[in-house]
Amino acid sequence: MKKPITAKQHSLIDYALVGALLTVPSLLKLNKTAKRIYAAEALVLLPYVALTKQPVAIKGLIPFKTHGKIDPFNIGQFAIQTFFKPFHRTKKALLFNIAFTAMAGLTVLLTDWKSSD
Repeated sequence: MKKPITAKQHSLIDYALVGALLTVPSLLKLNKTAKRIYAAEALVLLPYVALTKQPVAIKGLIPFKTHGKIDPFNIGQFAIQTFFKPFHRTKKALLFNIAFTAMAGLTVLLTDWKSSD
């Protein structure tokens, strides 16, 4: 089965997910600790996305296949943090973290890691 998400689409989704980490927690009025953690995660993920060899890279240094091998660890970390106090303190924080993890996970599962656009 050919996977429907290309390298370019994956990267655009990644940029959108980074943007969501930087904006949605504030819009949802999540607790200060959760907002800080999401902002820190976004600042780690942005260079990783921007430096991956793909059509919308700022500078392609990281092979796209390597990006694909790292992504599951990022998703696992988001899944695990669901159990930490700042993320299950309120229903909004819990739902955002679960939804974010699911979106990122689906993106990875549906990405054609052999595509180069």
